[in-house]
Amino acid sequence: MIFRKINKAELFSLLNTTRFKTTLWYALLFLSLELFFALTAYFYISSNSLDRLDLGLKTQAASILRLFRERQIDLTTFQPDAAYRSPEDLVWDMLYDVVVLDRRNYFIQISQGKKFLFRTKNLGKVTLKMPEGEKADTSKAFDLNNETLAEGEIRCYQLADKRYKVIVAYPKEHIAQTLSSLRDYFIIMAPLFFIVALSGGAIISRKSLSRIDAVIKKTEDITAQKLNEQIPGGEYEDEYGRLVKKMNEMIERIKTSVDFMNQFSVSAAHELKTPLTILRGEIEIALKSEKSPEEYIEILKSNYEETIRLIKIIDNLFFISKSDNKLIALEKIDTGIKEYLTSVVTSLRLIGKDKNIELALTLKEDAVLLIDHVLMKQALLNLVDNAVKYGYENSIIMVAGEKTSEAEYLISVTNDGDGIPQEAQEKIFDRFYRMESSRNRKTGGVGLGLSVVNSIAELHGGRVQVTSQPNGKTTFSLLLPVLFYPDKEKN
Repeated sequence: MIFRKINKAELFSLLNTTRFKTTLWYALLFLSLELFFALTAYFYISSNSLDRLDLGLKTQAASILRLFRERQIDLTTFQPDAAYRSPEDLVWDMLYDVVVLDRRNYFIQISQGKKFLFRTKNLGKVTLKMPEGEKADTSKAFDLNNETLAEGEIRCYQLADKRYKVIVAYPKEHIAQTLSSLRDYFIIMAPLFFIVALSGGAIISRKSLSRIDAVIKKTEDITAQKLNEQIPGGEYEDEYGRLVKKMNEMIERIKTSVDFMNQFSVSAAHELKTPLTILRGEIEIALKSEKSPEEYIEILKSNYEETIRLIKIIDNLFFISKSDNKLIALEKIDTGIKEYLTSVVTSLRLIGKDKNIELALTLKEDAVLLIDHVLMKQALLNLVDNAVKYGYENSIIMVAGEKTSEAEYLISVTNDGDGIPQEAQEKIFDRFYRMESSRNRKTGGVGLGLSVVNSIAELHGGRVQVTSQPNGKTTFSLLLPVLFYPDKEKN
């Protein structure tokens, strides 16, 4: 097998992957657990072995002391006989009745006052005694270091009463050997354990992150032309499933935005093209042959109307663009709605002159609202202009203001006309939406006016509603938040 040389960039990329980090952390975690287990086992066995040794030495010392008390043995007057040639033989015989001892490893020293009654031969000339600073008559365990007796430490236990003092000792070599074997075992196992942990971590991370790889591969295939596709895996309820769900929801939002942008671009281009085409055609007609002054005046009037129409389209597009990008800076001021509506309606009375439509204003209550005068007038202008376009000739458009609740005030614009079908009432505030009956040059409009009204209402914390009857009255209502009612303040 030929191994390809990995450059520094590839190595850094590999080391920086989540898969490698997960594998490493998994291995380090298990290695830490193995180390913790090893240290715990080491100290537990060390402490337990020492406790058991102390208990054994204490038990044997207590047995020897009890035996000397019961038999009242006095080794100072010992005389050799056929059974016992020395005091040591006598003591070992007595100790055998108490507990079986390993004469090679156990050290026993029995004294009475400052006089030694018995000492095992393996002690030689060494005297077992408490460390300096400890009371000589204390009953406790202690360690002794003496190379003559053993290479390592010797564990001793002293038990004393008013007459006798017994010290039983045993080398700690077997404990040291056990701990050394345990330490060697863990040292040998640590690398193997780390390798196994790395392998297990690699397998687990590969399987757990394989779904992420599938998500990455699928997202690479999704483009602006393939926004209908979904990332698989959203049916799972784990973290990856929730991530996929959120990504699919994000794709849906992006698709909606892209569709809207495409629709906006096509509709805007179409609406701008219509007046520009008219302007071009009329200018071409005017240039092809000479016209009378009256004919030129008519052409200029038509061009003026189309120019105004273009300006309105561009103004609405500009407003919607600023609204979408949160670029509209409101200049709200406390406004008495009665005086404000009277002024606005007066300035709009000429709008319906061509169709002999009058504007009437009815106010039931006054209220103080926090509004932007310019934007609110634009909203009312759009509503009145819309009412004039689709209202009957020789009719009256009613502008009214009234209290709906303590926190809300209603401004309505009502006209008599063909009405708005029920299925269209939910769509008329969408951008560029126009009913088929409105798609003619006479009524004008590009389907942006009501969308602008809706945006202005939302900027003021309000909303827009519409009610309509076939061949009857159509009412557009602005519901806006109220600061206070003057009449109530006076009371």
